[in-house]
Amino acid sequence: MIKLLKKIIKKLLRIFNWRLEKLIPNKHYNLEIPSETVINAIKNSTGIFHLGAHRGEAAPVYEWFGKKVIWVEANPIIFQDLKDNLIKYKEQKAYQALLHNKDNEKIDFYLSSNDYASSSIFEFGELSVGPKSLWSNKNLKYVSKKILITTTIDTLISKNSIDIQNYNYWVMDLQGAELLSLNGAHRSLDFCKFLYIEVSNGQVYKNAAQWTDVKTFLEKKGFKAKSELDKNHSNILFIKN
Repeated sequence: MIKLLKKIIKKLLRIFNWRLEKLIPNKHYNLEIPSETVINAIKNSTGIFHLGAHRGEAAPVYEWFGKKVIWVEANPIIFQDLKDNLIKYKEQKAYQALLHNKDNEKIDFYLSSNDYASSSIFEFGELSVGPKSLWSNKNLKYVSKKILITTTIDTLISKNSIDIQNYNYWVMDLQGAELLSLNGAHRSLDFCKFLYIEVSNGQVYKNAAQWTDVKTFLEKKGFKAKSELDKNHSNILFIKN
């Protein structure tokens, strides 16, 4: 009953561009401090294509750079919160889609305990849960799952008439599904110049692509990594030659 009442109140407030929000410290999601190379890439980009939006935590950063942004988030539970967070940014827009290498496939999407930040189509691997976890303090686990319909990047862009030339800095934070999604961007990837992508060396997610797989794929597409992966899990910037 309380949850239903909150939904009704939120819906009514949203009509008048207000929202109901519980103010608590976020203990689970932290933004990395970008390197000078990343900052220069953002600065020199035409705009941002951010895949794996979560709640749009980087929105004020992109606004400071004066960039247009397309956000994509799979999780329907937090998607409205993402849209609400972007209302104040005129040049930022969000789409709800589960990115994949195929269209219209029904697959399980696992929802994680850390405010859904680690939600994925893949189950957690030994580097996420158990004694070898890289985040043992977070006690990661899946709390539920949803069946979602997949969409390729090419289809998302075409269906929504997105001029991808205006968004040549891509961020991919898809919890193990980055390479899978890149295989659904055959046309669109031609317009990407900068790619900031989350990669892993080891089983952060079961059956997810490894760092060497991602690097080999992108090198064949004309991208070069600006650094090497020196730990099990991090973000790497690629720039097209």
